This record gives sequence, C-alpha cells and structure tokens, in this order.
Amino acid sequence: MLPGLTEIPDVIHATVTVLVKVTERNITADMRNASSQAYKNFSDLFVSQMNKVYKGDDLPLYKEVIIRELLNGSIVVDNGVVLEAKYTPEYKTVFRNATEIVKDKIMNETSTIATDLYQCRYHILCYNGNFTTVDEDSLTFSFDPAEYCFQNAAKDFGHYFYPEDLDGTLTCVNNCTQGTKSQVNCSPGYCQLLHSGPQCVCPNTDTHWYWGKTCESRTSKRLVYGLVGTVLALLLVLVITLAVILSCSQRRKHRSTYDLSQAQQREALPGTFQSTGVWEADSLKKEMYGLEKGYSHFQPNLENVDLKPRCSSSEFFPPWD
Repeated sequence: MLPGLTEIPDVIHATVTVLVKVTERNITADMRNASSQAYKNFSDLFVSQMNKVYKGDDLPLYKEVIIRELLNGSIVVDNGVVLEAKYTPEYKTVFRNATEIVKDKIMNETSTIATDLYQCRYHILCYNGNFTTVDEDSLTFSFDPAEYCFQNAAKDFGHYFYPEDLDGTLTCVNNCTQGTKSQVNCSPGYCQLLHSGPQCVCPNTDTHWYWGKTCESRTSKRLVYGLVGTVLALLLVLVITLAVILSCSQRRKHRSTYDLSQAQQREALPGTFQSTGVWEADSLKKEMYGLEKGYSHFQPNLENVDLKPRCSSSEFFPPWD
C-alpha cells in the first residue's frame, strides 16, 4: 500500500471539447495567427458570448472557455469548456453531471435562429445548431488519482494499484490491502503482491495443509500419514511374500540337484550292476526284447570288490584234540 495521496489539490479542473460553427462570417488568413488583432477581436467576442451562455446558478462549476483552434467553414471554433470543483471521492461523477448541463446550454444557444444578419456579421456571433458537438468522452481532469498511483508504485507493479478512500483519506491500494472493497480473502493465509498479481500464501499448520486460490481447501495431515503408512505396510507384506516364495523355489531346486547326485553315487557302489543300454530306445527298436537279451546287458561290476579271503578253515572246522 502506498501512503495517502498528500499531493491531491484542493480544487480539480475538468475540460470538455465543444465544436461550434459561426455563420455569416468567414475566416481570414490573419485570424489563423493567435497574436494578430483580428484573432484577438474574434476570440474576445466568442469568449464573452460563451460566458453569458454557461454562467448561472445551474452551472456553478463553470470556469472559462479556451479557444484551441479556428477552422474553415465559415468559422468552426474548436474550444474547451473548463469546469472547476473541490476534490471529493466522487469528483468524476460530479464533472460528468456538469458536462450534461454544458451540452444542454450550448445546444439551446446555437439552435436559436438569427433574424438580423447585419448584427451577425458585425456585432454578435450567430451559429449553426446542426453542427454543434459536445464530446463527452473527451472529458479530462487536471488530476487523476489512478495515474498518480500508477506512477508512484514500484516498477512493474503500477497496474495493480488504484485509489480508494480509506477512513476519509484517498490512498493508493491493491487487492491485498486490508480494509479495501476488493480485498482478497485468503483466510487462514495471507495475501502477497507478486509480479503476477495478488496471490494467497496458504499456511502449513500442525494438523492441516491449506491450498487453493484463496486457501479455501485443506487436507488433514493425519489422513495423509495414515494412507502413506498403509501403503508402506502393504509393500512390506508384498516384499516378504515374494522373499518366501523365492526361498521355497531355491530349496526345491537344491533338493532336486541333491537327489540326482545321490542316485549317481549309488551306481558306483561295490557289487552293484550297471546298465549297458538295454533300455535305450535305439536298442529296443533294433532287437527283440527278451530275458536273455536283458540279462546279457547287466554285468557285475567287480572293480571295487575286495577279493581277499576274510575267513579261515578254523572258523568252520574246530581243531582236533
């Protein structure tokens, strides 16, 4: 917020553009020169007649008429009607209402039909009412609080500031200024003016997170923590289950390998028989199946048999006495 507008003048002026066409007279070359006597004589006559038109109790804001330019046809006078009033927060409305009175007065004056053309040529000014124009949109002010706020704000922030009456003082404010009509309600957060404009900064309390354009939404921390804890517990159970399944699979694989190794070892034990291929598919296809063929393919393996005698005759025949 900028400080109160201490530079506000006590009196503000407003100017509205008016065009009137003077008949029975023609513009001359020296009348285009504002320092010439011809220009001075015409302007004094025109201003004098306009003062009579505008002054009155119904238009107390009237101050003066200023001629801007004289144009061809017969003489077209581009002039500004200056109004004056003390500053009030509603000064623009006051001046617009006064402009309506200006319009009514000049239209009535120029619509009067002159009957004495001699007077129109040498003593008074007569007008063509059909040409008279009052440009209400041209109303300008000697002091513009909005422009003042724009010019005195920080760089790149001017378009966020505007004048508003706070406690009887005209102040430059923005939508984050407390007590203004257009204040942004960020409760429970606060409003902060950024380069992108007024924005709400939402708080983070012990129990909730606040979010949204005006911090209107909130989320319970307890709920979020509970959901996160539940998800983590489910993930832990899933990991343990996968670990158990993988462990069981490894055990079955190890047991199968162990059983196959034992079978291979038993084939090499002393005094056992080894197959020589009778049961192979090719042998079955080529030869007739029979016991003789079957027995002929089983041969004793005596490679590891201990052939040393283990018993003596004395063990079976006791000595003779």
